[in-house]
Amino acid sequence: MLNTKQSYLFLLLTLLLSIPFYVWGAIAPVDGLPFGLPISVLMIFVPFTLSLLFAWRNGIRISSLFSRIFDFKQVTLWAGLFAIFCMPVVVTISFFLMKLFSLPLPVTLTFPVNEIPLMIVLYFLGAIPEEIGWTLMLSKGFAKAYGAVMAGIIIGSVWALWHVIPWSWAHPTSWIIGMCILNILMRIGMVYAFVNGGESLFYALVFHMMINISFGLFPNYGSHANPLVMSVVLLPILLLLGRIRKASV
Repeated sequence: MLNTKQSYLFLLLTLLLSIPFYVWGAIAPVDGLPFGLPISVLMIFVPFTLSLLFAWRNGIRISSLFSRIFDFKQVTLWAGLFAIFCMPVVVTISFFLMKLFSLPLPVTLTFPVNEIPLMIVLYFLGAIPEEIGWTLMLSKGFAKAYGAVMAGIIIGSVWALWHVIPWSWAHPTSWIIGMCILNILMRIGMVYAFVNGGESLFYALVFHMMINISFGLFPNYGSHANPLVMSVVLLPILLLLGRIRKASV
């Protein structure tokens, strides 16, 4: 919905306006949030607020943004299946690869499947403020200017950078690097499937939700999730997706 110049400004403002949440999380961390989330999770409202402001500035009805939340009828079958199954498949294969190569895993494995309903509700709702920005406001414009893959790289790089400080409070550098790579790859897949699969915001919300659910179901709430391994698994899936789509055109 935004042109290229506006999109870059959107990304810059997202990073700058998130700084107070980084400071809050560093100085006065809050415990007891669902699934151990840091207080910086509130920065999801930064891209959301910017989306409303940019929409208003461009004469876009705010109600039209919210009406896209459940535009599931626009989702093509392949994009819908990709949104639902991509990350669960990636995480499952990664788990068995980690076992095969004796990478660190918990001694006692816990799979909180009884919490899936709560995860679905919280993570779907939590995805709305982000994806109205990353997907609805940015993806189509960047994809039109640079192509879906480069659009995914641009948005995914900022999406990853946006999370680096909160990640640094709980994870080592190697994990953060792997997660940055994974975020870029996931965003490439999301943008590609969004612009080629019906331009449905609902699709993006489901994909985002499944990212968090998949990490939450990884043994012991994702405590030993290895994003580098997941990146290695996801990359060929994205390459295969691109080839299948080209072959079907």
